[in-house]
Amino acid sequence: MKKGLPVLLALVLVLGILTGCGTQAAKQTIAPADQTSQVTATQTGYPLTIKDDSGTEVTIPAKPKRIICFVPSATETLFALGAGSDVIAVTKWDDYPVDVQKKVEYVFQDSLNPNTEQILKLNPDLVILGENDAKTITAIRNLKIPVVVTAPESLASTYKSIEEFGQITDTQASAKKIVDSMQQQEQAIEKKAATVKEADRPKVWIEVDPTMYTAGSGTFMDELVTKAGGINIAENVKGWAQYSSEKVIAANPQVILDTYGYYDATAKQNIMKRPGWQGIDAVKNQRVVDLNSDMVDRPGPRIIDGMESIAKALYPDLFK
Repeated sequence: MKKGLPVLLALVLVLGILTGCGTQAAKQTIAPADQTSQVTATQTGYPLTIKDDSGTEVTIPAKPKRIICFVPSATETLFALGAGSDVIAVTKWDDYPVDVQKKVEYVFQDSLNPNTEQILKLNPDLVILGENDAKTITAIRNLKIPVVVTAPESLASTYKSIEEFGQITDTQASAKKIVDSMQQQEQAIEKKAATVKEADRPKVWIEVDPTMYTAGSGTFMDELVTKAGGINIAENVKGWAQYSSEKVIAANPQVILDTYGYYDATAKQNIMKRPGWQGIDAVKNQRVVDLNSDMVDRPGPRIIDGMESIAKALYPDLFK
């Protein structure tokens, strides 16, 4: 999981932000031996039955070889795991790895309500969805193709998601290596940020679109900012919410982070010249930073790189 609330929410759904940790194995329903095999530490046995993020038990009869992925963060994960050659279709929002759309057979323009006839035509053996509406998910499940819904909502659930995709694609060794590396990087960032005294930690305004929508408690951005050593001025609101200019001015953040510079090249400039904001510390000291939204919004292998980019914005001398 941005041009106003409707687009913002749509992008949050599309990008996968919008959902377990470490080496914990994915939840698995064990059926009689002739129906579902158990999973070893490094090799998957099929048929495999897992419980996805919608709470649905999904049985995958064999190692997937034709995967349609409607979640950009999951696409990144599959390629990082070494299963990219098994991905046959993605969405117009997928842009990583570079030229990923050229590597697949088909690119869906509508990822929230995809064409079911086109899905069938591609003959997939696995479909990966995000937080699509229940009607769409049901329609695709009714095609009698295994459907896995993925919706990580924290770093812990992101790690779990990567491990589960490792199990699904029989790339568990790669999944463990990726998660171990991410956790080590996360811990290193937190350890360094912990050396900053509480009184010296900067207050942060997170701006996810120009209409003053922000990331409150329970969002990825709030978790990343907090772990990086910042204080989210909107931590008192829940989820994605619209804030007021007056509240931001009153809170006087030392750092402003925006996540929409990818479609608005003037985002930083417009924030700096916003009426009444010239007295805000972040504006006075020119500490308004455009973040790479893909790295901080997508719950995949690059999310900790996104966390580090936030840490560098907060403490440029500490994180050189």
